[in-house]
Amino acid sequence: MSALFDLQGDVAVVTGAGRGIGEGIAKVLASAGARVVCAARRVNEIERVAAEIVAAGGQAIAVPTDVTQPEALEALADRAVSEFGALDIWVNNAGGSPLQAPLTQLPVAEWHQTIALNLSAVFFAVRAAMKHLRDGGRIVNISSIASQDVFVGSGHYSAAKAGVNMLTRTLAHELGPKVRINAVLPGFVPTEVMMQALQLGRDDLPTLERSLNLPAGRLGRPEDLGAAVLYLCSPASEWVTGQCIRVAGAP
Repeated sequence: MSALFDLQGDVAVVTGAGRGIGEGIAKVLASAGARVVCAARRVNEIERVAAEIVAAGGQAIAVPTDVTQPEALEALADRAVSEFGALDIWVNNAGGSPLQAPLTQLPVAEWHQTIALNLSAVFFAVRAAMKHLRDGGRIVNISSIASQDVFVGSGHYSAAKAGVNMLTRTLAHELGPKVRINAVLPGFVPTEVMMQALQLGRDDLPTLERSLNLPAGRLGRPEDLGAAVLYLCSPASEWVTGQCIRVAGAP
């Protein structure tokens, strides 16, 4: 059974790896044996995550990256290969939008920024990764339940993430059988971005948890998403591609 989830010998890039869901994903992949390239704009955060992976016996490096810049994504892919000799896994996790507003009142600049970070960055990252991914490569896009459910005030974010879902499904046909690509749709995980968007503090989380009344009984944790990504990157899911899987504690 352990072989089904063994990533020994694999090299993985995780964007947005400095905190929250991205940190959880990076640490879970490393615990399964992958050598991990932690990418994000905040240098101190990805250096901390990489150092903690190494301290736990894994292998990781930190590469400062602005995913909205195609040339930065190209450099990230190049660095993964130059450092570890290959590229097998790419996780597009960086994203989010801290602003909520009705679409007719949303600042135009926020629309463009949200699309650039949450949708265009995925498009450019896949193009950069495909220049290096070995046969049997895997790509996982982190979408959101907002791509399927309506959250008033988050229409710009929902539109971008819905685009990620369709990119995922289309690319599964275009990239297969060389590379498998899937998406994970997280639910309520109290990350910094989610808390800011909902204007919540830590003291508000018990009330939020009760109001959601999730069948799984609790809010999500970064390691919940890490486990889902591990499955989609491991031999256990080698017949799974083009899927958009909700990981939300509820249907």
